[in-house]
Amino acid sequence: MPTAPRFDHAVVVTGLRMDDAVALFGRLGFLVTERGHHTLGSINHLLVLGQTYIELLGLPPDRPDARPELRDSVPGLDALVFGSDDADATWAETTARAAPIGPVQTFSRPVRTAQGERDAAFRTVRCLPGSAQAGRLYFCEHLTPELVWQDAWRAHPNGAVELVEAHLQVSDLDREAHLYRQLLGDQAVRIEQDGFSAQALPVRIFATRAEGVARMSGLTLRVRDLSHTAAYLDKAGFNILRSPGRIEIAAAQAWNIALGFVE
Repeated sequence: MPTAPRFDHAVVVTGLRMDDAVALFGRLGFLVTERGHHTLGSINHLLVLGQTYIELLGLPPDRPDARPELRDSVPGLDALVFGSDDADATWAETTARAAPIGPVQTFSRPVRTAQGERDAAFRTVRCLPGSAQAGRLYFCEHLTPELVWQDAWRAHPNGAVELVEAHLQVSDLDREAHLYRQLLGDQAVRIEQDGFSAQALPVRIFATRAEGVARMSGLTLRVRDLSHTAAYLDKAGFNILRSPGRIEIAAAQAWNIALGFVE
C-alpha cells in the first residue's frame, strides 16, 4: 500500500536581501538558524518546526547569478517541498504517473555541531521549470535529518509549532490539480467548492482561482497558545487581522506572504 504524501518544507525566496528577511522573521518571533552555504551557491536560514520547516533561501552578494531560478523569483513564498525517503524511488513513482520531473540532484551544506562541522546532505527531485503555474514544486530526501530537526531550533518565541496550510492562486485550476495528482497521487487531491486541495501531511495545500498573477500566497502555522502569539506580534508592532480561532499578518508585513496562525 503506498505511503501517504508528506510535506517537508516551504521555501521563502529572499534574493539579495537575506539580512532583511532574517531580521523580519526574527521580529515575527521565529528562531532563525545561522546561515548555511549550499554547494549549489545559494545561502539559507531555517525556521525549524515539528515535522516541517520554513527555509529562507537567497543568494550571496558576490554570487548573484549562482542560481538563476532564485535570482529571477519575486521575493516571497516560492516553493513547496514534499518529503522523500528515497529520491530514486520518488523519481520512478512520479515518472510512472507522467509527472514532469527532472533528474535526481545531490547537494549539501556544512553545519556546525558540538562535535565539529558536518555536511547536511540532500537529494532532490524537481518539477521541470514552468510545470507549475505558481512557484516551484519538488521532493527532498534528507540524508542527514538530525542536522536539520534539532530540538533547540524549535523553541520559537511566538509559540509556532508546525506548518498546517499553504495557499496558492492559479488561473487554470484543472491543470494545476492534474499536476498535483501526478506528483502526489490521485488520493491526495480533492476538488473543493472554490478550487482544490492537496494533502501532504501535516500540511493541506489550498488552490483557488487567481484574480491576477498566479502565485503562492500564504502559509498557516499551528501555535501552542493563540493569545500568546497575538500578544507577541502586537508587542512587536504588527497589525493583526483577527477572526474566530485565527489571526493573520497581511502579506505586506510578512515578506509578501499572508501569514496565518491557528491553535
